[in-house]
Amino acid sequence: MIKLQEFWRGVRDFWRVGKTGFALFLISLFVIIYGSIALDYETAKGWKGHESVQNVLDDISNFIPVGAAIVGMIVGGIDFIMLLSDWYYDRREKRIRAAEAAAEAKGKAEGKAEGKAEGIAEGQAKVYREIADWDRRRKEAAARGEEFSEPPPGVTQNGSEE
Repeated sequence: MIKLQEFWRGVRDFWRVGKTGFALFLISLFVIIYGSIALDYETAKGWKGHESVQNVLDDISNFIPVGAAIVGMIVGGIDFIMLLSDWYYDRREKRIRAAEAAAEAKGKAEGKAEGKAEGIAEGQAKVYREIADWDRRRKEAAARGEEFSEPPPGVTQNGSEE
């Protein structure tokens, strides 16, 4: 699949830079084919020298605009296909970028929510440890028979919360 994509990418790159050469090659090819048909026709009719050469060149000169029109339709058709392909590719890329941006925004929101939850949990654990340490010191002081005047964590000496 990757090799096929590389092939088509090469075709696209060639078409962007070598379209004129391709068109001229096709016109030349059509003129050569038509010229050989006209030459074969004149020889089958009986070669009359200069008059036959004039007839072949007249036929070829009449065919050149027709051949150019045919090549123009081929080149225009390929250009139209390339235009549609570019439009589809750009549309697909926009959808991919939008999906990536949405996923990134969702990831950020989830990360923030997770970070808040972790922060709250850590804060609660810290408060619980401080209260447990305070309670342990209070019980130890009571067991020694000492007066314990330390305020509970989160409350200052004047009674307001920290």
